[in-house]
Formats: sequence, structure tokens, C-alpha cells
Amino acid sequence: MNSQPNDEHDDAGRSSADDTGPTFRALLIGIDLYLPNRLENGATYAPLSGCVNDIRLVEAALHTHVTGPLEITKLVARDTGADQPDGPSSDWPTYANMKAAFDALVTRAQPGDQVYIHYSGHGGRVPTRFEELKGADRDDETLVPMDIGERSTPYLSDVDMVYYLDALTRKSQAIVTVVLDSCHSGGATRGIDVAPRCATGAREGVDPTLDTTERPRGGVASDDELRAAWQRLVATGAAPGAAAGTTWLPPSNDYVLLAACRDDQTALEANDGDQRGGVMTAAFLNALTRLGKDQSWKTLYERVFTVVHSNHPTQTPQFLGKGERQVLGVALRPVAYKVRVIGIDETNRRVRLSAGRATGMKMGSKFGLYLPGTTDFTQDNRRVGGATIDEVSGTESWATLDEGTPVEAVQGAPAILEDVGSVALKRAVNLFRRNDLPPGIDQERAFAALGAAIETRGRGFLVLHTSGTPHYQVAINDGGQYEIWDPSGKRMPNVPAVSVGAPKAVELVVDRLIHIFRYKTIEEVYDPFSGLKDTLRVELRAPPAGWSPGDWIEGGTVMEPEGGRYVVKPGSYSFVRVVNDSDRRINVVAVDLEDDWSIGAVMPPDPSRQYYTTVDAHRDAWFALGAVLRAGHTSAVNVIKIFVTVDDSDFWWLLHPPIDQPITRSERRRASAARDALFRLREALDAEKNEESRMRVVSQPGFDWTVHQILVDTK
Repeated sequence: MNSQPNDEHDDAGRSSADDTGPTFRALLIGIDLYLPNRLENGATYAPLSGCVNDIRLVEAALHTHVTGPLEITKLVARDTGADQPDGPSSDWPTYANMKAAFDALVTRAQPGDQVYIHYSGHGGRVPTRFEELKGADRDDETLVPMDIGERSTPYLSDVDMVYYLDALTRKSQAIVTVVLDSCHSGGATRGIDVAPRCATGAREGVDPTLDTTERPRGGVASDDELRAAWQRLVATGAAPGAAAGTTWLPPSNDYVLLAACRDDQTALEANDGDQRGGVMTAAFLNALTRLGKDQSWKTLYERVFTVVHSNHPTQTPQFLGKGERQVLGVALRPVAYKVRVIGIDETNRRVRLSAGRATGMKMGSKFGLYLPGTTDFTQDNRRVGGATIDEVSGTESWATLDEGTPVEAVQGAPAILEDVGSVALKRAVNLFRRNDLPPGIDQERAFAALGAAIETRGRGFLVLHTSGTPHYQVAINDGGQYEIWDPSGKRMPNVPAVSVGAPKAVELVVDRLIHIFRYKTIEEVYDPFSGLKDTLRVELRAPPAGWSPGDWIEGGTVMEPEGGRYVVKPGSYSFVRVVNDSDRRINVVAVDLEDDWSIGAVMPPDPSRQYYTTVDAHRDAWFALGAVLRAGHTSAVNVIKIFVTVDDSDFWWLLHPPIDQPITRSERRRASAARDALFRLREALDAEKNEESRMRVVSQPGFDWTVHQILVDTK
């Protein structure tokens, strides 16, 4: 094991700071290289490419955000092309080393310590021997050690994890966070540059992720101790799996869990620019690094959900635990990712910044530069200019100053990464060529026509994929129809196929891609900097007994989110209460992003008569939500976005019809009094030809606005 605290160790390997106060103890496990393995069902855990990189970036983020004693233990298996990982075998994530690392956490943790566990690698499932705890139809979910190819190697199961969590929270009285970027559900990927973090390649008709290979049970504890730990942990929260989309661990108030996806989904890894890693880990680090104020897990999870789900619709991150708890513990609060200008090249108008590859910087990253001493980065009058990175080293970067930025004002200036709050205005489309199509389908001709249509009808918002992970894919199926896929090769839900030979087929496909792009752009809009955000309260309430549609909307019982989402039953209603705790009057609009690619008005319900609902200072507004499932569906996740402004703005250009219904420009041309960031986004999306790659969409003084998001899970 590789232990890397901030301070020196004594001969026993214990940080000398352990006796001076609470310690932040992190266990980081990343597995790219799995030793040769073949499961009884014919499947295998293939090598991965982004797990060790996940761990490198998480370690850098902890060094940035954690103040006080920090102890990091890493177990990594890097794939260098050799038969074994590099580094000493004591640092490899074998079963024995993983168990020893968890045992050491339990032994060393003290009351008040914070324990952070991050796992990036394959997940799996095995038949459970604890049916009395889970039910006869449940399996054990597992973390997969790198040496799982040995039949004598057991998995580290969720029951084992619960034993450790119980020991850490009950015996050690530590504050525990678990982040799992893995999955235990099958799902092959098609296309390029995206890989699932689960077993693949089983025999026909066999679930690749359920390993029935005879293995010895883990030696974490006796069965009686494991049962007792599970029952104790369950007693602190809801019943296992009651409403959560993940059964990795039972819901509990004793720890926080962020998991990459639902039980029936696949966790993906992909390229983010020039770096490969887990889709969920990248979104987690993005939110942790770039949200500019102290934040709760609920706030961070909403951002992670938005980033992951908008780009990978078949992956829905899950959250368990107390959403009110602050990220990385109770007392340790993340701040805006702030670096300093540490050098100036006046001749070439360039500045040297105290951040490099180790902290995730990359070419093209844009920074805002502020007056020295600035702590509130919502104040644009403190901003002296900007700079764009054009040279990156391990721990430093060089950036070219924007035109108009005075060189004399930037010495020692704090710099804030400004990719936060921005949305992509160019989406890459991969034309996926299959080698298994029936004779007679002219794939090359069909794609040549579609590629030409993307170049022209895509208006610069759509570009043909050249490198990295595409935003969308288009393939031709066995019936000679164009299909639109997500980056992992799954068909976009509720988007019909269109025959290659149909009139205006390529025009229809491109229009659908533009439709999806606009929907996803609005889904991604998120403003972490607005001063309004802290003065806005949003509650979801169950209606009082006897209430029916048409009755007055007020009262009811406050509902608590489960796993970061509000879970409701089909056909039910709920109330949304928006409370204005500020001293200013605000204007409120609520829209519903639905699974048919439409964005509908919720409040006010008729945009032709009323642009917004006005809420006076220290007053509230109410509206009702009805839970409806589309025919043939058993569940749905709706994203309710509540936009708030202090200006006389028109948000109704956000409305979006279902797929294949035209978005008429006249409906989007209503006048707006405020030339704010959202108005500029509207203008950008309506442009005849797009020339921008991204646009920053954040609140600014004078045009203050914010957005609040509610995730409603109907099932």
C-alpha cells in the first residue's frame, strides 16, 4: 500500500498529525489492468484505461480541497502493456491488499476523522448467501480485485463493505463517504472510445455480470458478524432498496454514497478532451472543483446528475445518505478552484498559473482574473480580465491574456476556471460503420449524404467526429434505417428510426440531432454563482388528505428526497413551494424536461398569457406536479427546472416540442428586457451559423438569475 499523507510518518507508518486533531483518511483504488481471467459463464473482466487516471485526479483534488492532516492510501494497477502492473506488488489492488487497506482504515480511524473511499474499476455480482437480508431475488454486488482470475480469490462484496462501514461509523465514529465508479449490470457498448466497467463476452443468453464460479468466501468477518453489521446499518435509514436506484449499499444516514449508475445500467469510461476516465468521476471532480461556494451533497449530486445524464442518457448517477451534509465532510468545505498568477511575460502578454496537469488543467481552459484579495467571484467589477491556457506542464501552465486585459493588473491575481457554467455549442457526431449489415445496404453512400447534411444543415452546431468521445452516433440498422445512438452505442430513447431511402431522410436525421442538442443544452444550464441561489428555497410536498386536482394548492407534508431524487407513484400529485427569502421581488418560471424530448411549461401553465409568476420579498408561490408514465414504461425521471430572475425576462423560449415537431423561430422571438446570459444563449442557439465552441452561462450583477433543479423519479 502506498500511504501519502501531507506530513511526515513515524516508524510505525502513522501520520504524526494523528494526535493533533481529526485526520482526513482516503483510500483510493483504481484498476486498469486485470490479470488474465475467464469466468465460468465465459465472460471476462477486460482491461480498462481510465481508472488509474481517475485516482490520480481524485488525489490531486483532495490535496487542493482538504485542509488539515491528510492521509492517502492508493492501490492502483496501471496497464503498461506488460503482464503485470508497474510498482511494488504491495501497491496492487489484489483482494488481499484491498482487504488489508480496509482493515487498516478501521484500525487507524479515530472519532471525528473523515474517511473517503473512491473505487474506479469493474463491478460484478455473485449469488448471495444472505437471502434473509436481501431477499431471494437479490445478488451480492461486488468490487472486483485485479487477481479475480485466480479461483482462490474472492470478491469484496457489498456485505463486506457494510461490515467495514459499520465499523468505521459505529466503532470509530468517523464521517464516511463512498464513491463507486463501477457497475454490476451488463451492457456492451457499440461505437468508439467508450467502455463499460463490468464483465463482458459471456456465452449466448448468459448474463456476463453474474459470476457463478465456485470461490472461497471472503475472510472479512464471520457470517454472524456480517449479518449483524447489515442489520445495524439498515436500522439507521430506509429499508434496503426501498426507493433507491442502487442496491450497492443499504440506505443509511451514517454515510454518503455516490454511485455511477442504476442497478440496471452500465457505468462508462470515455475520453474528456485529452484525458480518459470514468464519466461519473469526471463529473464529480468537475462539480467539486468548479462550484464556487460551500455546497451540500445534494447540490453536488444535482450537478453530477445533470452533466452525466445530459451527455450519456443511459447512465443515471445515484446518491444515498444525508444530502444536507457538506461535501468531503462536515467541517471541511470545498472552495472555488482558485489558482494564482505566479509569473508574467509582459512582451508576449502571457501569465504563468499555479496549476497543471496534476490538477486537471488542459489546453484551451479559460480563466477569469480578479483583483488580489477577491473572495466573492460573483462580483464582475472585481474581474480584471481573462486568459486562455496554451501550454501545460505537470504543476504549472502558461496562458495568453485576453485582449483588453491590463498586464499591470494581473500580478498575483487569483484566477478562477470559467468553464463552469458554460455549455457546449458544438456537438460531435460519429457515423458508425457496421460490418454486419445485409448485402444491398449501401452504407457508404448513405453516410456520405448524411455527412454532407451535417456540414450544411447542422449550422455549425453539429460537426463530424474526429477524435475523443462523440456526443452522438448515427448507425444504419439491418432494415436500412438511420438510428441515433448515444456515445455508448445505445439507441436514443423515443427517437424513431428513419429509412435511408425515405424522402428528405438525411434532413430529418439532422433536424432530430439539432432538436436533441437544444434539449440537452437547456438541461445542462446550471448557475452556481448567483447571489439569488442562497435566498431561494424549494420544497416538494405531498398534498393533504382529500385533495384533488382543481382544489387550492397549499399545505401538505414536506417530502424528503431519496437518493437525491423525489420518488412518486404514477397518477399521484405533489406540490412545489418556491420561497423567496430575499428582500427583492423575483420572477419565477418552472419547466419540465420530459422523456419525449419536449420541455413543457409547468408554472405559469399558459405562456401566451403570462411570462412568469411574480413572488414578492419573503413570500412564496405554489404549483402542482402530476406524475404520468408513457404507455409501456415502468419508470421515468423528470427534470423540473425552476428559473428565477429579478429582471423582466422571458424564459418561454426554453419551451420545446416533442421530437419531430418543428421549433418555429417566431415562437422564440419574443422581446426580452434583460440582455442577460440566458438571452445570449437564446441568440446563440438561433444563429444561422454557429462559430463558438462553448458559451458561459452564469448570472452577473445587474442581470441576476439562478436555476433550481428537482429530480422526480416516477415508478
